[in-house]
Amino acid sequence: MTVGAVEMLPVCAYPDCTNHAEAPTPDAPAPRYCAHPDHNALGAFRRFRAKRQERKEEKRQAAEAKKAAKATTAPAPAAPETAAPQSAMDMMEAVPNESGTREDILALMSRLATDLPVYIEELAIITDSAAAEARIETVTKASAQRTLAAEQRTALAEEATEQAIAELDKAKQGFEEETERIRKEAAQQVADVEFVRAELERYRERVAQLEERLDAVREEADTARRESADLALHLERHHADHAACSLPAAPMK
Repeated sequence: MTVGAVEMLPVCAYPDCTNHAEAPTPDAPAPRYCAHPDHNALGAFRRFRAKRQERKEEKRQAAEAKKAAKATTAPAPAAPETAAPQSAMDMMEAVPNESGTREDILALMSRLATDLPVYIEELAIITDSAAAEARIETVTKASAQRTLAAEQRTALAEEATEQAIAELDKAKQGFEEETERIRKEAAQQVADVEFVRAELERYRERVAQLEERLDAVREEADTARRESADLALHLERHHADHAACSLPAAPMK
């Protein structure tokens, strides 16, 4: 709230309080008191009543002092003593019974004129107290309704929380099952890979053995070809030698 808005607020209605009243709210559109916890209609009424009692006591003491002064200066005929009026009704009832002078009547009228605004102000406070009680009842009902609505929202939130927890547990269980399935599949795939790797290694060893066997066969074939070539050459030589031996000798001249 700005400074100008604060200055526009009325002064607190509590006696002798110079603070500004609280800002208007939906529950209190025209607050009359400040934020002090004791500054309210009931507290103001009690304060006004205490001040009124103080003023009555002061006036009683002043009246007694005035009577004592009159008794010492100019004794008056004996008259029945009456207590000082304590309210406007007491003053009105005391006027016919007073046998004093015109000054006493004027003093009573002055006291009545002085106390009348106080009584009017107290009446306003009492009225304001009734309005405050009505506002308190309204606020209490509104608070009860808000409490009920809050409890309903809390119940709905708890139900939603329980449902969310159940769904979370279900999702967690599904995730764990899916994780277990994936883990088993991965383990199976790893086992398959290991099997394939072992088979591949076995095939590599078999290929190496076959290559060694092929080299040996090639060497045997080369040896057989060499032996066959040597045998063929030896046979050719043998046939040539045999042919030479079988030819007839030439006659001598």
